[in-house]
Amino acid sequence: MNQQKDCFTLKNCAIAGCVAALMAAVISLPLLFSDGASAASKKICLTGALHFNYQSAESGPDKPWKTKPVRNANVELWGREHALGSVRKLSTQALFTDVSNGGFRACYTPEATRSMDQMWVRVSAESSKLWKVTNGSGTTFTWNSPVQTAVSASRSLGTRKPPSGEMRAWHAFDTVNELWWKRGNPRSNCWSAREPDGNTCTELTMQWVSSAPSDGFYDLQHNTVHLAGAVPDSEHTVLHESAHFLQHRLFGGWFPRVTRCSTHWVDKASSETCAWAEAFADSAAAYVLGDYGYVGELGIPISFAHGPTYDDGDTVQGNVDGSLLDLWRNRDGGTWNRTITLLSTHRVSTFRQYFTLRSTANLDTGAKARQILRNHTINY
Repeated sequence: MNQQKDCFTLKNCAIAGCVAALMAAVISLPLLFSDGASAASKKICLTGALHFNYQSAESGPDKPWKTKPVRNANVELWGREHALGSVRKLSTQALFTDVSNGGFRACYTPEATRSMDQMWVRVSAESSKLWKVTNGSGTTFTWNSPVQTAVSASRSLGTRKPPSGEMRAWHAFDTVNELWWKRGNPRSNCWSAREPDGNTCTELTMQWVSSAPSDGFYDLQHNTVHLAGAVPDSEHTVLHESAHFLQHRLFGGWFPRVTRCSTHWVDKASSETCAWAEAFADSAAAYVLGDYGYVGELGIPISFAHGPTYDDGDTVQGNVDGSLLDLWRNRDGGTWNRTITLLSTHRVSTFRQYFTLRSTANLDTGAKARQILRNHTINY
């Protein structure tokens, strides 16, 4: 063996060993000298639920207090990592309160620290961009959870409630879920199949003013339901006014020219156009809530069964109310879905026109359907 070559080989082996050891040390340097924040950061979640108290007009004139969860409301997570950092929205995906219990879970993984300086949850009285409730200035009602500080692990916030003075806004918001779930649109998340792109839906705005005298009406020009005072205590009223918006969307932004309707009563004659527009809204509320009448904010029920105080004919919204509900429940398979489809493809100004068009949607207009109308003093 060549001794010089052996020495060269041994020298190279020694150098190789040193290089390997040095590389191992270099590789370990970030672990030795970093604060370990990125590697050690874990997802931090805030969980809880949002409920609201309300006076239930549907439970009678005494309007007992009840509690419900806020369902389908937009949820955001806000906070900052460092005390000197800027507060910002931390969540990047769409989050909603749970439809069964109003629960929420919002999470964030710190980018530069092991804990968060501040974190809180914000819930808005808005569901995606489908409907929202604003105050008199047009600002959407929101609820912010108590700010959590020095948060290094997930926390439960328990069940919380908005301020007592805003409960009616949350009641109105939550009630509209019931109409949206039964809107009968299989094509998109929008209110009507006339809007197939779920990213460009027309949004319903409800504006509630606590201090104004009780009132409720729908503003066609601005797709806005105006509610005031104690009106949201009546889920029928919230759904009635929202159903005007629904019908407006079913007609693609067109609406019948309604006459003699500035003052109208369930059991009294107005006009064919007024009775049709108001009856669709009445019947939508009753259909959604599963009853057969209307309950206003004072908790006094009005039945749609033709009674001694009723005028006769199709200029009476109560007669049209009862006819619509009986048709949907007894002749149309227990659902209004084919009526919704019909209204999504035709512009309808009166109940007579609707009844005539029913055959185009494979809906009964024969003897049994006409008998239903006669039960409500409508003879076609």
